[in-house]
Amino acid sequence: MSASSAFTFTDKFLFPPDIDALSIPSGDNKVCIISLIGKSAYHSNSSKASPLNHILDRDVFKCVPESVEESINKGDVECYYDTESQVIYLHLRSLNDIHRVAALCQRLVSEKYSKDFFFIWQKDEFRVAKTLLWMFGVSHLLLLSHPGSSFDISFVRLFRTLDNIRLKLQHSVSDQLHGLPISKDWSYNGRPCSPRVLFVFESSSLELNTEDSEPALKGRPSKGSPIKRLQHAIEDQIYRILRKSRVITNISNNSLFAVPANQEFVFIHTERSEVIDPVAYYLEQLRQNSTIVKDSDSPRSRSYQSNRKVSQVSGISESRSSSSTAHSKGGNSFKEFLWQHIEMALGRGFDDNVGRNPVTSLFENVTASNWFLVANKLYQFYFGDSIDGKALAHLNTLKSLLETDIRFSENRCNKVLPVAEAAYQENLPTHYVTNFHLSKLAQAQRVFHQFARGPACDKYLKQLEQSCEKFWRNGRQLCEEVSILSNHCVNPLHRLPDDPETENNDHLPIMPHSSQLKTKAACNCGRKQADKEDPFDHKYANYDFFNSLEPLCCAELEHLDLPVFKPSTSDAKASQIKKVPSIEEKGDNPTQKDTLRHDLVTGMGSLSLALSLGQSGGSEYLPHHDHHSEISTTEHYTSHQSDHEPGTDEHEEGSDGAMECGHSVDVVEEEDEDQLEEVDQSPDKEGSEHKQEASESQNQEEESTKQEVGSPKQEVDVMPSSPKETSSQKIEPEIMINSQKADIEHPQKDEVPLGKSILKKVVELEEAGTMRQHSTTEYLYGMIHSDSPPHLLPRFPSWSICCLGKSTIYNHTTGLDLPGFLHGSNFLLPWDITVKAEKDKWPSIGETTSRKGKQKKTTKEVGEVNLRIYLGDEYECPRGHRFFCSGPEKVIKVSSSSTVKDNATKLVSLDMPLYCPCPQCRSTKGYVAQLMRLYVCTPEGPVRVTVDPHIQPSSPPSPIFSLGTENPVELPAGSVWVVRLPHIYMGDHGPYTMPADSQHLQFCRMLKGVFSYQDLNKHP
Repeated sequence: MSASSAFTFTDKFLFPPDIDALSIPSGDNKVCIISLIGKSAYHSNSSKASPLNHILDRDVFKCVPESVEESINKGDVECYYDTESQVIYLHLRSLNDIHRVAALCQRLVSEKYSKDFFFIWQKDEFRVAKTLLWMFGVSHLLLLSHPGSSFDISFVRLFRTLDNIRLKLQHSVSDQLHGLPISKDWSYNGRPCSPRVLFVFESSSLELNTEDSEPALKGRPSKGSPIKRLQHAIEDQIYRILRKSRVITNISNNSLFAVPANQEFVFIHTERSEVIDPVAYYLEQLRQNSTIVKDSDSPRSRSYQSNRKVSQVSGISESRSSSSTAHSKGGNSFKEFLWQHIEMALGRGFDDNVGRNPVTSLFENVTASNWFLVANKLYQFYFGDSIDGKALAHLNTLKSLLETDIRFSENRCNKVLPVAEAAYQENLPTHYVTNFHLSKLAQAQRVFHQFARGPACDKYLKQLEQSCEKFWRNGRQLCEEVSILSNHCVNPLHRLPDDPETENNDHLPIMPHSSQLKTKAACNCGRKQADKEDPFDHKYANYDFFNSLEPLCCAELEHLDLPVFKPSTSDAKASQIKKVPSIEEKGDNPTQKDTLRHDLVTGMGSLSLALSLGQSGGSEYLPHHDHHSEISTTEHYTSHQSDHEPGTDEHEEGSDGAMECGHSVDVVEEEDEDQLEEVDQSPDKEGSEHKQEASESQNQEEESTKQEVGSPKQEVDVMPSSPKETSSQKIEPEIMINSQKADIEHPQKDEVPLGKSILKKVVELEEAGTMRQHSTTEYLYGMIHSDSPPHLLPRFPSWSICCLGKSTIYNHTTGLDLPGFLHGSNFLLPWDITVKAEKDKWPSIGETTSRKGKQKKTTKEVGEVNLRIYLGDEYECPRGHRFFCSGPEKVIKVSSSSTVKDNATKLVSLDMPLYCPCPQCRSTKGYVAQLMRLYVCTPEGPVRVTVDPHIQPSSPPSPIFSLGTENPVELPAGSVWVVRLPHIYMGDHGPYTMPADSQHLQFCRMLKGVFSYQDLNKHP
């Protein structure tokens, strides 16, 4: 048949076969069924069924395993039908076989299973248990293989479990066997007999020599050999264990299996039964298959033993002794050991009942065809999809009984879980954040791991996490927001008043952020103090708090407007600004270029106006007084000082201040320009006379100026230069200096060409300047600084400039009467300046008042006037302590007569630190005060006082924050002005707070050049 050609019984096959498509040879012959179970040796190329090859005289059960997929997917039972011996061999493959474990591990690694190996082992163990139930119901003999030389008592628990489930399933099995061509006893009991179990050990603990292995040659009886004595001792041990555990009883029909009373049931292998080395094995196979033989002597006709003798000649591996040779010598033969039980099974059967009142044992011989029908039916019962409810319940009981480790782990973890949950809930605050939740969860997990055991730990750990998470989210979540000063919000999880309502937050309460930490701060003008909440955004820190105090204090004061965003649409949004590379990375500084272009546009525009009016002194209109320009004066001052002697000692401090400000460069040239202006503006009718007088006055001025270089009087029209400019901005001052010198030396010759060239540049730069307009749809999220885009403005001002009143409200003997100031530190510092002022020329003594004299025009002469500006840098600590500093970290101190000994020279010429230790709080927590306000008391007179603060809040590459105005802010004369600085300096990518490292505090500073002035008479 075609089916028989595809499937034959000459080789092993996997059970169950398709019995409908094959014809069973010798189907009417009685057969003995032998099942091999147990564990294999710990070798990757070993098989516990290889000893059966000696009995079959052929390599049926090969010691080299199959491929991974075949060994995993093709089934668990190998079957071989030996028609000559009328024996059917069943070999159970499981994870107890080492090659199956290795194949499974490879599969787990390659396919990356998410399941744990322990659960896969439990699943395989349940399948093996069902297979054993099937084998104990269809077998006559079972060989229990052990890789070592000692009995594995773990089988005792398995046998007891199988016996318990077998009795429960007996009725279901009987129903499955009903109608099959078997006897009633077999159908009722569910098995043909109570099978015998033979115990096979693959290794021996004895070191046997040749004399011990061949005892018959010396006339010694075989039962006295060491191996026989060891086998008998193990038999007694196994029998006592099985009887004590009630696995076997006197009546074999009631037991899962039986052991013979008067026959050997333990065998120990004393020789290696197969080749362990795969290389030697394949060389042996190559030699056998490559041997040239005659046609009459084919390899198939030769016996199995003659094929194996090749290995003896080659010396590759040890030969296997034939069964006939061993039998003749009386040695330890596995075939002889097994064959005596096979012959009994094929003959009268087993009778293993013991006791005084023996009971007739159940044993039925079965034909091959009937056995395949019964075995197939029972196999489908255990492993099929359609199982009745009772049988399924019993099989679930079997699974539960086998999973002892899991049940123990489940019970243990279930008991420990409440303990771990209690550890999590211990000493919990009413509300807490995620980090605290995770720390408490880790503590609960440590408690759980301390007591939990087994494979169920992962499952209950997830339950613990879910339980703790649910407990935390059930109204115990704390708001996760952190203030700018790194303090957590202490409110429960909430939403802000301006947050839109969604499905995720509609159940949350509405409230603002609060850390319950308050500081004391003054308003914009400094006349009122109030408690200030810990800011969570820079809008509250720099605007909302001070704006809330405006109606109570500062609303009626005069304020100067600062540049802010003016939206043109209602959907204005913050601009997304990418991180700007550092100066070293980007090379050219676009901010410096823009600043320089703006300076040239502003200054040269004024110059073009002056030139159009025919003023030869137009170079004065260049913005050399602007804070966006810089005159490099080190070399000029050095050369100037080498030609002239310095001033006297009493003016040494003043000349240092002028030198630091960098404007002692061209004093002579500026005065010359004044004289030239007077010459150019004189009437034509008196041209020659005025020119002569001008030349004489010019010589006198030059001589007087040369004598007074370095004196404090040189500060009359000189303003401190700002250190904010960069090296690229030095182009503008050079143009100014060169133009001044050119006007002095050749005023008439260079006037027209210089005007044309500058006018051309002015036109070009003004056209480019018109392209820069402030955006009305996008605003700057942070504050204006050196790296912020020039077309963006903030939504609100972070600075404030207001007027306290007239300059007469300040009394230098009493200081400022403002709250929070430390005793003696509320005084402003004087800054004495000298400006030019015109005054009427009174007639000399004795001069008559004739008619001619009355008609003569009254002349005015220019004189010098000393003015005093009062300045103050106020520091404020979180506790509300306020004080003025006269220099870096130097608090103002007054004498007993309430007079201030210091002046404002250092405030004008030095960088002032942004943070200063509070002298009142040093004994407690050491609060640090922050520079918060600048005070300027402007005098009445021909002087223009300006302020332009520039703040560096952190170490480089921190940007420089400023007011954002194009020019320094001009303060009206005769008033007391307060410039309130920001509390938080917000950049494009986050706030700049006070550094934690005290070494970085030196970089936090207000750059020098904040205060400046201009002589109105000299610069109309």
